[in-house]
Amino acid sequence: MTEPAARPVGMAAMTEVFDAVYRGESPFGERPPWDTGGPQPAFVTLEEAGLISGAVLDSGCGSGENALYLALKGHSVTGLDLAPTAISIARDRARERGLEAAFDVADALDLTGYEGRFDTVVDCGLAHTFDPDQLRSYAAELHRSCRPRALVHVLVISDRGSTVMQARLAEAIEGMPASTPDAGTDADGAESAPPGPQRSIDDLRKGFADGWTVESLTDATMHGLLPSASKPFDIPAWLGRFRRV
Repeated sequence: MTEPAARPVGMAAMTEVFDAVYRGESPFGERPPWDTGGPQPAFVTLEEAGLISGAVLDSGCGSGENALYLALKGHSVTGLDLAPTAISIARDRARERGLEAAFDVADALDLTGYEGRFDTVVDCGLAHTFDPDQLRSYAAELHRSCRPRALVHVLVISDRGSTVMQARLAEAIEGMPASTPDAGTDADGAESAPPGPQRSIDDLRKGFADGWTVESLTDATMHGLLPSASKPFDIPAWLGRFRRV
């Protein structure tokens, strides 16, 4: 893969933030709340329905559970993530389980070197980290990396799900706020923190407006895991299915 000539401002900082989470150096503890130890149920359902085929990209694969589930089902899978520690964990899990899957560090906003390679994309929790402009750029990169008629399945925390997730994390983590503020300014006129990760139906539709047709946008559930918990909890989400044209 060819590395992009220049990364967006702040990308190095973003890489370090996520890498620290995977190293266990964050308020989340030993592992991220999205590393539930198994595939997302939404992707299991899609695989069983025959909606995943050909060469598969797990975009923002994290520690690899969705990619490894699809590899177990016989799919040819490539997992890409910005965080080197996440990729290291995913590779270790693949070796431990005897599964064939390729994992590499990559920036989803510049997929140079992957042109025309994929027939299916799964994305759990990456698209909702992008602002509207970045989401359009991301969709364009996926378009460049996919073959004609490819399917992209995007699972994102919904507006309502962001509130649920933040409240549950606040119950489990000391010092975690019970809600995230709206973007804008506070009472003193200073810029407030941005809202937590979330996307609306309109965000997804507009993000994938160019070069894609919307096949479905439905209510779904994303699994998360609280520190010290053994079972995941349900987060309201959207599941979008887009067809490359």
